[in-house]
Amino acid sequence: MNVVQCAAKGIRESTARPKMVVLLWAFNFMVAGLIFLVFFRAFGGAVGTSALVKEMAQKADMNVVVEFLTAGGGGVVSELLVIGLGLSVLYLFVSVFLYGGILQTLIQKGGGWRFAETFFAGGGRFYGRFFRLEIYSLGLWFAAGLIFVLINSVINFNYRDSADEQTTFVLTIIKILFALFLIFLIKMIMDYARILIAGRDSREVLRSLLEAVRFVLKKPGTTLALYYLLGLVGWASFLIYKVLDSAFAQTSPATIVIGFLLAQVFIASRGWLKVAYQAAQGRIIGLI
Repeated sequence: MNVVQCAAKGIRESTARPKMVVLLWAFNFMVAGLIFLVFFRAFGGAVGTSALVKEMAQKADMNVVVEFLTAGGGGVVSELLVIGLGLSVLYLFVSVFLYGGILQTLIQKGGGWRFAETFFAGGGRFYGRFFRLEIYSLGLWFAAGLIFVLINSVINFNYRDSADEQTTFVLTIIKILFALFLIFLIKMIMDYARILIAGRDSREVLRSLLEAVRFVLKKPGTTLALYYLLGLVGWASFLIYKVLDSAFAQTSPATIVIGFLLAQVFIASRGWLKVAYQAAQGRIIGLI
């Protein structure tokens, strides 16, 4: 089965599981709501509840927010950084559980009234193994960091005397793209490692991670093509959302509600794409 067929298979599998997409949306909505409330309370507690602050919030004047944080909000910045770190860890814990549920459902073809049982059983079943996988993956992130630092140092050394703004701009873009490539590469390897663990019900987490690395290095064209093809689907959904969202000037309660609903559909599409990734990559490796 070629890359396009695997991508189509993943999309079909995801589309056939609306309950899982809705559940993923609900998790994302709750986490996003928690983040908004925590940050809003932290910022509001620092600036107070005056009419000026309310007007600033209504107008979403980010210039005022940035000026406050840079001029007199040092304590708020520190607090927000700590809160952000804590919420990032929370999101990691939730994501580990969700991946277990997704893969258990795809592997066992869980659907209908069995969906909730299958999903939550999978989240609990693989939680410990997937969490250990996150810890082992620190080695990959460290190696990727070293590679980036090395490449960055070589570029900076060879172009250290360049005063051409265009060259500097192009090199900066190249560095950003290379960094993103390394990030997406590790995320892809992690996907295959989770699929190997769940598909074989393996407890050998480190061995599965190393096998996933070997599989990606053995078939770089196939795995990367599939990953970026589905990524283009994600970008297409984002562009559709932006076009539809820009068509409504959110100046009335009705258009604000429409904008909110469009945003929720887009968030749900991210969950849909996550399921499609697991199903398509599972097909490539032969376990889903």
